[in-house]
Amino acid sequence: MSEIENSVNPNDMYYTIESKLKHDGYFVFSHNDLRTQYDENVLKRVPYKTNYNLQQEPSEQKESAAEDISSHIQNLMLEKFKDFGRSVEEDSHYDISEIISYLQAHMQRISRNVVGRDEIIEQLMYAILTGEHMLLMSRTGMAKSYLANEVFNTFENIRIFSAQASKDQTPDNYFGPYDIEDFKRGVIRHNIKGSIIEANLVLLDEFFDASDVVLRSLLSVLNERKFINGAEQIDVAIHTAIATANYLRLNEVTEAVLDRFLYKAIIPEDDDMYNSLLIDQAYAVRKGKPEEPLRKLPFEQILYLQNIIKNSNKKIQVVFPDSVKFMKNVVINKFASEVRKSEPEFFISPRKQAKMSDFLRASAILDNRYEVSLQDLRKMYFGLVTLNRFISVKQKDKQYKDVFIDAYEQTMSHFKATNAFQQIDFLLNIKNIFHVLRNDPSKKDKLHEEKGLIQGVRSLLMKLFPLKTRDDDNAMTIDSLKKSIIDINPAVEEVRELKQGILRDYKDIY
Repeated sequence: MSEIENSVNPNDMYYTIESKLKHDGYFVFSHNDLRTQYDENVLKRVPYKTNYNLQQEPSEQKESAAEDISSHIQNLMLEKFKDFGRSVEEDSHYDISEIISYLQAHMQRISRNVVGRDEIIEQLMYAILTGEHMLLMSRTGMAKSYLANEVFNTFENIRIFSAQASKDQTPDNYFGPYDIEDFKRGVIRHNIKGSIIEANLVLLDEFFDASDVVLRSLLSVLNERKFINGAEQIDVAIHTAIATANYLRLNEVTEAVLDRFLYKAIIPEDDDMYNSLLIDQAYAVRKGKPEEPLRKLPFEQILYLQNIIKNSNKKIQVVFPDSVKFMKNVVINKFASEVRKSEPEFFISPRKQAKMSDFLRASAILDNRYEVSLQDLRKMYFGLVTLNRFISVKQKDKQYKDVFIDAYEQTMSHFKATNAFQQIDFLLNIKNIFHVLRNDPSKKDKLHEEKGLIQGVRSLLMKLFPLKTRDDDNAMTIDSLKKSIIDINPAVEEVRELKQGILRDYKDIY
């Protein structure tokens, strides 16, 4: 056995979620009681490269894994030893399509156990993939906590913090009591073992029963992922928090806290007889307890996907075309304008609008794609509205979701009918050329030589101005590009704003 193998504790070879979080810059305690036994770690990690089967019995899993252990164990130990100090994005043994398939299988499993909640379950998965928080609201007895626990029970190698709020609680109930020994030495520091600070997934039950003092103390923890108590500042490991509530309490503090929850849903009452039968059948089997899956999804794989979704992975990128980014903001503004006809104070913050980019990359990944498309925009209601909340439109009750979908479909149809999409592509292509020339002015006089840069513009020019004749590539100059912009007759107001913005922003180019 090599010197490296002699010097390594086998239990340390199989890095857990703690090491992943540490490498991502989180402050995390390690506790021996959270480590699994050596043989279990081997059995869990060898099948990573095999096909997942949620129906496979644990005994079958062990037998199939045991065949590979004897030949793989030494290589696996060395591989894991080398992996220490590497970031999540550098792991090459993750099969993204396999992770997605496994995640979708779990979503179907949860849907069978929590009947009639398919859309909310999908929303919860988006919250976890993007590392955002979610608020679940309903009347009592609607299985909010049960749903959250079913979702959390999908993952392994995680820490979960759960608390039921009450008005008598203090921040210490969430962040841990003061450390007595440190206090004797004149140091004020929390004993955070087992607190919300260490947790990856958090359930905050009866959220608005908490006092404003507690809610205010949670602000930085939920948003900045930092616990700040005077001189004591600790990075928090929270990935996603799910809060549940039976009512909504609004004041300055609660409004600020609510803004930290990108995803929100109301669980509606359901009197459908067939669904009621399915609920009875599920309860007969589970007795109200979350299902223990035969195979769970290692949470480090979710962190791996999140790095891609957040555009932090250097090797794997989800392409997000500028034209789709532009239409994202167009659709959001159209939707907000429609809602303001009934609710003049309705507002979508720039922060939420920007975070929709992460959601759209998650939508593409969940569909096994590496490019965001215009079709992904249709799903933005997951992050823009409270699911199952109604608004009065022309004296009729209508779900916010439906208002959004109407705005999306009308916008897409109108832009297609007026050729606005071609105008947007053309203007963004010229903007890209101007951006390149600003960074490298030497290309201004050799623009005709940049075949790859101008080819897209030339083909769009022929579509937009079919009656105009074009010479060869030598005719493509800064002045001709500027004239082409000026010649554009905007089909819609948004194209006019784009046109004026480019002419204004790139004056130094021409």
